[in-house]
Amino acid sequence: MFKEIETKKFTSLRKKLMLAILFASSFITLITTGLQYYIEYQRDITYLSQTIKHIGSSNTSSLSRSLWNLDDMQIQVQMDAILKLRDLIGVAIYDEDGQVYYQNTDHEFKTLEKFETRFKLDLNESNYTHKLGELVIWATRDHITENLISRLTTFFLAQLVKTFMVIFVMLYLFRIFITKHLDYIVRFLQFSDFNSLKIERISLAKNTKSIDELDYVADSINLMLERVERANLETNDKFLRQEKEIQLQKAASINSARLASLGEMAANIAHEINNPLTVLSFSGKKILHLLRADELDRDRIKHFASMINRTVDRMTKTITSLKRLSRDTSTDQFKDVVIYDMIERVLDLCQMSLNEKGIELSTEFIGFDFSTKIKCQEVKVSQVIINLLNNARDEVKNMEKPWIKLLVIKSDELISFSVIDCGTGIAGEVQEKMFEPFFTTKDIGEGTGLGLSISSSTAKEHKGRLFIDNNSENTKITLEFPLDL
Repeated sequence: MFKEIETKKFTSLRKKLMLAILFASSFITLITTGLQYYIEYQRDITYLSQTIKHIGSSNTSSLSRSLWNLDDMQIQVQMDAILKLRDLIGVAIYDEDGQVYYQNTDHEFKTLEKFETRFKLDLNESNYTHKLGELVIWATRDHITENLISRLTTFFLAQLVKTFMVIFVMLYLFRIFITKHLDYIVRFLQFSDFNSLKIERISLAKNTKSIDELDYVADSINLMLERVERANLETNDKFLRQEKEIQLQKAASINSARLASLGEMAANIAHEINNPLTVLSFSGKKILHLLRADELDRDRIKHFASMINRTVDRMTKTITSLKRLSRDTSTDQFKDVVIYDMIERVLDLCQMSLNEKGIELSTEFIGFDFSTKIKCQEVKVSQVIINLLNNARDEVKNMEKPWIKLLVIKSDELISFSVIDCGTGIAGEVQEKMFEPFFTTKDIGEGTGLGLSISSSTAKEHKGRLFIDNNSENTKITLEFPLDL
């Protein structure tokens, strides 16, 4: 509908009103004036005919007498008197044989359109009637027509002036009372923000105490705006609820993916804890055995006690790393973290899993020492690195002599964590989709498809990026972000 309106040519109401008044007034004036002047024209023609008949009837008797007496002077006087009357352009007397006895015409007689009227000239004496001939009178309607045209021209010019004066007065009044307010309503609606939660209401600047149709229009518009505002509030509330639900679902998905990642290491961590428990059990038994001996071997007891302490420290370190990565990170702030310590905690959780698969893990640190700190969300960055290590493990575990390398490089402005494995790269069609949520190349039950998507979001939260380095000979995925966060 709006496209159809846009294609139409705009014509203002004032212009339409002016044309409507002009055409309506002209049409009505034309009809009424034409009827009026037609009646007047017919009246003038009728009056001319009646005048001719009156002249004929009043002059035939005297002209017959003068003609009978051969009184040329009297005939001349009467004929000239008839010719002086308006619209009469010729008069003549014909004898009984049709010959012209007397004729007098106006100088325009031959050029004007005319009609004639004939009257019998008879002389009645005693019981006998003498037929002397005919009186012919020529008259023209041209003068009546010219007079009519002149009057019509004057009338139409006056009417045209009056019509335009009425038009301009009406346009001015129309502007004051209607189009000014319509223009305001149009501008108001054009610049109104209908997506706002607080929409301004329209108010017409009118100085009258009474109300009219425009006030009803303004009230209707305000009612519509109120409904739109209410709908916006409902939509906004619904959007906020949905956004909250999405955030909760996102947090649940992230937590699920994180726990799934940690779950993959659960068995290996259990191994890593079970082995120290064996050492603890063995060392405890040895100490009890030594304590039952007649002579205490303090060096041996001290040796096994040290083994217990080292084993407990190792278990504590593993459990602490696991707890650190499994907690909720939704409220984490950016904090200073020692790079080396963070990598060490990550490797504590991944090393056993990689060793069990026979995968050789190496690390390389460039551009920093063991005390260098960066500002980041440690848990989230650690989860990205663990996810990249787990993905690399799943890809190379069935290869011959598999290896994975963790490369950490710090420059003046950036820090990057790259996981490189012995693979030869990732297919292009996989690269196009691998950062999309729920996309996975793993078998059903082995992956959630959220790991790389969440990792990419973490990179963006750190104003950085997670990308595939296709220039590398082997498969290489890098997390990179700036130092000045």
